[in-house]
Amino acid sequence: MYLKAFLTIMILTFTLQSWTKADDISDFQIEGMSIGDKLLDFMSINEIKKAEENSTYYKDKRYIVIFSNKSSEKYQQIEVTYKPNDKNFLIHNLVGRITYPDNYKKCKKDKSDIVLEIKGLLKNAEMFERESPHATDKSNESIVDQTDFYPKSGGFARASCTDWSEKMFTKNGWEDTLKVMVGSEEFLNFVTYEAYN
Repeated sequence: MYLKAFLTIMILTFTLQSWTKADDISDFQIEGMSIGDKLLDFMSINEIKKAEENSTYYKDKRYIVIFSNKSSEKYQQIEVTYKPNDKNFLIHNLVGRITYPDNYKKCKKDKSDIVLEIKGLLKNAEMFERESPHATDKSNESIVDQTDFYPKSGGFARASCTDWSEKMFTKNGWEDTLKVMVGSEEFLNFVTYEAYN
């Protein structure tokens, strides 16, 4: 009887652990990097400092965004966000980008495949989908197709395709872009409530 109860508890424990792991944002990787990883495991201090020469900052310089020089088979560009005064360079946000010159249809197809991958990884996450005018283009001629995931354990993941209007392309050189993003709960709260206020 005790053995049966012990086995039942062990099975439940392992099941709950696998459910938690399947819904943990740190399991989502972009080119092997995850939220909470140390950037120093992927780039040398010299590479980081060099990348910081062409970086951008969020409000109050709370977070810095650099472009990783890590070679990527999937993405044309990888952005890494961390706190500039953090000696451990813990990753708070990752973005992978691919451009689709005037090919929104292909962008959306590839985005759909990525959304299926994220669904498989973040099984218990809340999911929100929308396709609407992009807020940056006041003419409402640019469209973004976006899917957001919010796991119960915190953080977020996003896959989006943007179809920039001819006017935005001519003015800024912006091409249709697929963006895959993953971020910590702390970073999500910052961009939601503080970064743009």
